[in-house]
Amino acid sequence: MCLFPLLLIFISLALTQVFFPQAAPTSTLPARLALQPTRIFPGDVLRADLEVEKSVQTVNAVLGRQVVAFPRPVGGAQWSGLAGIDLEAEPGRYALKATVTFVDGQTIELEQAFQVLPKTFPVQRIQVEEKYVTPDPTAQKRAEEESKKLKAIWQMSTPQKLWQGSFLSPVASQLTSGFGRRRIVNNQPGSPHSGVDLKATTGTPIKAANAGQVVLAEDLYFSGNTVVLDHGLGLYTLYAHCSTMAVSLGDAVTRGQVIAKVGATGRVTGPHLHWACRLNDARVNPLKLTAVWMAEEPPANSRIQSRRGVQGK
Repeated sequence: MCLFPLLLIFISLALTQVFFPQAAPTSTLPARLALQPTRIFPGDVLRADLEVEKSVQTVNAVLGRQVVAFPRPVGGAQWSGLAGIDLEAEPGRYALKATVTFVDGQTIELEQAFQVLPKTFPVQRIQVEEKYVTPDPTAQKRAEEESKKLKAIWQMSTPQKLWQGSFLSPVASQLTSGFGRRRIVNNQPGSPHSGVDLKATTGTPIKAANAGQVVLAEDLYFSGNTVVLDHGLGLYTLYAHCSTMAVSLGDAVTRGQVIAKVGATGRVTGPHLHWACRLNDARVNPLKLTAVWMAEEPPANSRIQSRRGVQGK
């Protein structure tokens, strides 16, 4: 057998690779997922940005048990969603996972991991009327029923984004009690402070932090006159201890609209606004809302769909 022809073939192939190298195959995906902020603590609002290179049919994303909604953008190639890092989230590694289905039928899985860093909250001691520490049986039953009502609200999600842009601070005020403080109430340990207290005089107008729908406007035992706004996609803001309320259940409100006035109703040490936020049932710092936004179409208050239940965090 003659080996010379085989030798010529091998030499020819080698020279081809030298002078005409083939590009290495690429495996780039038609979508990228990024999270911000980069340093994440309990109580933060996490923004997820999904950049795509072709038309998307659906985006389904989760963070643990929390469903993270990505509303469809009008034009552009970036989808954005918000997730809540609960006030008592344990430090450690977490991951947001997304399934993206494109119009052409392709489906890809994306995952972006992040670390929740430890945070120490200060302790605050306050004195209130004793009836708000050890309520009588009638008051205790009332408070429990009101707690159940609020819990049911937090576990619902309107399948539309009703807000637009960043959130406003409801009153121009100096912070008097920060988010997450561990409270000692009348020398007894209380629950963590799940909102911020904004100092203001009685009668100061309270503005809606953003557009939404009123899902509660009642006098509650602990929080006094309380307004809750549903901003859609599992995002809620709460305004407590109001002297008067200017909205009713079911009202659609606009960003900056006066919804109540500052007061000292319920369990308080003086007039102020307690402002709180829930995002997919996670207790987050409402001040974080003023730093994140998602630019899209104007709020859809005039076409609010029925609210549906989703699994919360």
